[in-house]
Amino acid sequence: MARSKTTQTLGCFLFKAQNYILLTGLIYLWCFSLQAQQQKVDKKDEQSKLYFDKGEQGGWVPFRTGAETGRPGVLIELAQSMQHHSGIEFIPVDLPSKRAEKALKDGIVDFDFVCLEWLKGGEPGENYVTTESFFEINEYLVTLKNNRHLFATRESMFGKPVGTIAGYFYFDDQHFIRTDFLNESRLMLGLKRDRFKVIIMERETAKHWAKLNQTEIGFAAVHSSGNLLMRVRKENQHLVPKLNQTIRALKSSGKLKQILQSHGVESKITGSILE
Repeated sequence: MARSKTTQTLGCFLFKAQNYILLTGLIYLWCFSLQAQQQKVDKKDEQSKLYFDKGEQGGWVPFRTGAETGRPGVLIELAQSMQHHSGIEFIPVDLPSKRAEKALKDGIVDFDFVCLEWLKGGEPGENYVTTESFFEINEYLVTLKNNRHLFATRESMFGKPVGTIAGYFYFDDQHFIRTDFLNESRLMLGLKRDRFKVIIMERETAKHWAKLNQTEIGFAAVHSSGNLLMRVRKENQHLVPKLNQTIRALKSSGKLKQILQSHGVESKITGSILE
């Protein structure tokens, strides 16, 4: 009888020990798995690369192209600063404006700099997420100085030929007749030569090309007013928190303001969505 109790006690001990070893092993494997996953995430972040279209040379001065010969525009300098702060590699590629949107849809590039107000419906699309904004962008109906009174409202251009850039977004282009040009310089010359009475152009860009092409322009009604941000493909959405953190850092440090001022841009820097 005593021997039987001893056997039972030993069996119970071995059973508990076996369960303890099994539980300990499972906990170890779970911890190891978490550590491996974290290392994988950290490694992924370290090796992250984001491709974006820097636009054609000479386009959208001073944002895509610097006003000074050989100098990169605001967006390139912004991407370089974000790379320095975030550790994410920003890689610019050269694409014609007509191909840029398709490249984003096809995943050839990972994001674009955009104002949602440029897009129909003001939405980024179901396959994209957005970051915090950087600064305001204002587009105007631009005319010759003596014709400004003809376009006191945005609706004044409806049904009329309007000078535009091929491949650019215009949220209401179903209401007017697009007359596409390859770049802003030619568009400004078209206005000067009375090819049409009005064009759509960002304020700083219009000032630049009006000066170079010796055109006396007038700013009529606002066409769109919005905030520049990054529209990122969803497969890269894990990077958005780090991108937002970087954007906030560039704002708080004064780096973003410095970049804009160095290009003579007077756009208002937007507040953080967390403020």
